[in-house]
Amino acid sequence: MSRGPGEPEAATAPKSEHTLGGWIVDTNLRPLCESVAAFAGYAFDDSDWLAVQTALPATDVERAAWYDYPLLGQVPLTLYVAADPGSSVVFVRVTGVRDPRVEAQIEAALHIFAAWEVT
Repeated sequence: MSRGPGEPEAATAPKSEHTLGGWIVDTNLRPLCESVAAFAGYAFDDSDWLAVQTALPATDVERAAWYDYPLLGQVPLTLYVAADPGSSVVFVRVTGVRDPRVEAQIEAALHIFAAWEVT
């Protein structure tokens, strides 16, 4: 399905052997997006953030309603995000991870952005 302007599409996050994920502190979502994009070789900018930020309120981890955002860099990845209403966390999944180095980087970022609030 294509997305029209201002119409984020909620997606069901896929489950595969190349999926990494967990939850992070909600205020760390943009730094996580920027970090994962950098690992993919993708230049994540303000328009990318606007798309993710705008779509997030329509998501809900409990309803399995996720937003997917492609990061089409040297290592193509797809970032999935879902809000957890009533909490201060966001659930995140990254698919397309095939490189062990990128996998380790994403796992480290997920750990850091879940454990500490980055300012």
